Amino acid sequence: MPVALTEPTTDDWVKMVLFDRGYLALIKGEAIKVYLAIIQACDGVPDRSVTISLGVLARRTRLTSPTVIESLSRLERLGLVVSTTRQRGKVNTYYVSAPPVRISAAEQA
Repeated sequence: MPVALTEPTTDDWVKMVLFDRGYLALIKGEAIKVYLAIIQACDGVPDRSVTISLGVLARRTRLTSPTVIESLSRLERLGLVVSTTRQRGKVNTYYVSAPPVRISAAEQA
């Protein structure tokens, strides 16, 4: 009898990234709010780009703009999001990437 394989759900993907791959422990401070807002903006689908303004992220997370900017930088350093456009004062596009399976010791520090 053949076994039907199913695609992982969005919840499975978020669980895998945050818990199984250990990124939740690496996301410091308010960056988790920004990451979850970006995931929500791209409908929870990995390997997808989303265009969102700093103001929208600040409103959704109830964080200040400097905090959102620092959180985005942290998420970029971890490889969780990649800024594909970078213009001051403009709406930015971020690519929600599937991060590496293993985290190096340098990234954990």
